[in-house]
Amino acid sequence: MPASAGYFFILSGGTLFSIYFTMAKLFFIAVFTAIALLSACSDMQTPADSATFAAEFSLQDLNGNTVKLSDYRGRVVLLEFWATWCPPCRAAIPDIEKIHQKYKDKGLVVLAISLDKGDWSFVKSFLVSYGITYAVLKGTDDIPERYKVRSIPTTMILDKTGKIIKRYVGFGTEENFEKDIKVLL
Repeated sequence: MPASAGYFFILSGGTLFSIYFTMAKLFFIAVFTAIALLSACSDMQTPADSATFAAEFSLQDLNGNTVKLSDYRGRVVLLEFWATWCPPCRAAIPDIEKIHQKYKDKGLVVLAISLDKGDWSFVKSFLVSYGITYAVLKGTDDIPERYKVRSIPTTMILDKTGKIIKRYVGFGTEENFEKDIKVLL
C-alpha cells in the first residue's frame, strides 16, 4: 500500500473533514476572486442612456483646490473612477495619459476620481511615479453611488453639455477612448 494511502487512515474523521472543508473554502474564495477580477478587467462598453447627464460634483484635487464638474461645460470630459490598489486601474494609466496629452489642447479634459482612502500623500507620490499629469480628485463616499460605479476602473466619456455618452466598465483602451472622444471634439 502506498505511504500516502496510510496517511489518510491515520487521520481522524474530524481532521479529514477539516481538511476537506478548508479546501472547499479555498476553492470558493479562488472562484469568487477570479470572477471579481474578470469583471473588473473586462472591456465592457455601454452606450449611456440618452437622457443621462453626469451628476454635478465639487471635489478637492490633491492640492486642496475645489474642482466642480460644471467648470468644464463646453469641453469633452473623460471621467475615470480608479484607485492606486487596483491592478486594472494601474494598467489603464498609460493609455489615459496618452489620450490626455494628445487631446488636452483640443478641448478634452481628463478628471480621475480616486477612490483611495486614507493618506493622500501616498496618492501624490503614486502620481509622480506613474507620470500622471491629468487632474486627480479625491472621491467622496457618495460619488460611486451617484455615478452607479460598481467596479473599478470605470470610465465615462461626457460630451460638451455634460451628457454621459459612453461608459466603460473595466480596462478601456486608448483606441476605444480615442474613437469616442474624436467625434465629440
